[in-house]
Amino acid sequence: MSDTAGTTAPTDAQLLAGVEAAMQAGDMAAAGRLARQALDRGMSHPTLLSLVAYDLFAANRPADAVPYLYRAREMAPRDPNGLHLLALCLAATGRDKEAVGVFEECIAAAPDFAPARFNLGSVKQELGELDEARRLYREAIGLQPNYPQALALLADLDAKAGRMDEARASAERALALDPDQFPAVSALALAQMAQGDAEGAATRLEAAVRRGLSPLNEAIAVNMLGDALDAQGRAEEAFEAYSRSKAQFHSLYASRWDRADAESPLAHARRILPAFEAVPADAWSRPATPAPRDDAPSAHVFLVGFPRSGTTLLENVLSAHPDVIALEERDTLLQSWLDYMIPPHGLNDLVKADEATLESGRRAYWERVAALEVKPAGKVFIDKMPINTVQLPVIARLFPDAKILFARRDPRDVVLSCFRRRFGMNAFMYQLTTLEGTAAYYDAVMSLASAYVARLPLNLHVVRYESLVEDFEAQARAACAFVGLDWSDDVKAFAEKARGRAINTPSSAQVVKGLYGEGAGQWRRFREGLAPVMEVLKPWVETLGYPAE
Repeated sequence: MSDTAGTTAPTDAQLLAGVEAAMQAGDMAAAGRLARQALDRGMSHPTLLSLVAYDLFAANRPADAVPYLYRAREMAPRDPNGLHLLALCLAATGRDKEAVGVFEECIAAAPDFAPARFNLGSVKQELGELDEARRLYREAIGLQPNYPQALALLADLDAKAGRMDEARASAERALALDPDQFPAVSALALAQMAQGDAEGAATRLEAAVRRGLSPLNEAIAVNMLGDALDAQGRAEEAFEAYSRSKAQFHSLYASRWDRADAESPLAHARRILPAFEAVPADAWSRPATPAPRDDAPSAHVFLVGFPRSGTTLLENVLSAHPDVIALEERDTLLQSWLDYMIPPHGLNDLVKADEATLESGRRAYWERVAALEVKPAGKVFIDKMPINTVQLPVIARLFPDAKILFARRDPRDVVLSCFRRRFGMNAFMYQLTTLEGTAAYYDAVMSLASAYVARLPLNLHVVRYESLVEDFEAQARAACAFVGLDWSDDVKAFAEKARGRAINTPSSAQVVKGLYGEGAGQWRRFREGLAPVMEVLKPWVETLGYPAE
């Protein structure tokens, strides 16, 4: 039979031979194209399925590749290449737990296959399992000593944990193999700054930018350059670097988070304030009686504030106590946010909700906690998410017995720190990519917090960052007593414990060093750069009792 062009269609055998020849020649695009023809013809083989999946993965369509790879696994359950590709596709689509299981199958099938250990380490790092990630990177390097990606990520982990000598050694090995390994560049720059060589760090980062980086890595490098310049006392140049970096981040994410068809968190906070104030104050005092739980914590604590107000420091201080289990910045209240904080009538629905409706919201919360593999039974459970400040009405209704720790810091230092630091990007953090946006969002959130505290029946304790640094033990003891903890000297060793924890915030480098007194009053060095937002912050400086100068 001939096609319409008069060319004889290849036989099945010819198609398979063509696939094999393309693979041997390294022409994976041609191999994938021929494999798809074979599948369309009704042929079925794990290699054909994997080749089509590889094409889809290369075209940034990992979700479409997954069904092909599951079929391939049914036919060849111990094929390491197919398993590895399946795990990569699952990880790329956010199915991290499934990816972990498949990576482990791949390692069991091919124990000497270093990339499986490396990529499993990457997923473990994303999940916050830093010790596991470090172990897997080391195992990958043991199998493949000249593995620049694994060396670079190991260096990155060690630098963020304060293990600067180890970070430097791994980073130098990685860069000797591949000068374009940016995690190694950044790790080495962090090590240089920690060891007093800020000038060398600046030179290294400037060279990396000149050499050429991806837009994201360039934004990170310029931000780090700001830190290196600041460490040299060059505050004006540092602020220029921070401004340039933030402008890059703003541009990178504008298409996703700056859309006319979506309400920004700033607009949302400004909309919520009058809606909250319109609800009669006594309506929030309606009784709520959460059902008893067999796996209940001994105390349920929400740690809130505004980003860069000291929440990470306080969480790590309390987490050093043996009777505490903490969850860092996970969206445990997502369903309640969708139910009560987004709809125009949401707060009214929250106030009027009957006990069955509230209990449904509680179940959704605890199911989310369980899905994150946190087991708070019998412990003091600390749910740390600064931006949950906006959700204090939800917390008050769903969890009337919860304790609220509110972190407070000089507004000028908060806004400066938010502007200087890098965050994992989402709609909330996008508000912090401009100086004016940062100050406006601070003002909006703190206005909400002030209204909430005045009207909601909250069991709340304020921890002032500057006081915690100046008189650590007294402030830590007070926080422990508030959440129902007897004092433990383990709390004093929080920095050492923090080095083994996953700290997925910009505070990690400071926390692992211990108390960081330099964090107070930094705004004075950057007074000129902050001038455009000082009037917005002035009322909060006065209200919260901070000195004008």
